[in-house]
Amino acid sequence: MAILDKLVGLAGMESMVASTAILKQFLSGIVVVIALTAVSSTLAGILMMAGLYAFYLGLIRHGLDPTVAALLAVGIAVIVMAGLGIWAMIRWRELKDMPGRLYGEVSLLGRVDRMADAFIDGLLERVSRN
Repeated sequence: MAILDKLVGLAGMESMVASTAILKQFLSGIVVVIALTAVSSTLAGILMMAGLYAFYLGLIRHGLDPTVAALLAVGIAVIVMAGLGIWAMIRWRELKDMPGRLYGEVSLLGRVDRMADAFIDGLLERVSRN
């Protein structure tokens, strides 16, 4: 009976270790998002200012009106910042789904993926019979 109790205890610890690993992964993800945001914002700002200034001067040297050159530089800056913002939002959504996995819940995307796989498997099975 003592061996059975030890096995049950080990099984319980295994699920606790798994949930602890997921929690560590979740916290690690949050730290990554914060670090990526801080570092990429700083570096992107520095590099973008230097690059846009060089781009602006190059356009003016090639005979473009300074107002048009400034509008082009600002347009590029907006596109780059929108891309960085979208990347941060995607990562944030991944982190929001993480607590559900901690408690064994499956995300909507995971359910849709499994449903699509089941559909394709059924379709291929039906085609192979014919």
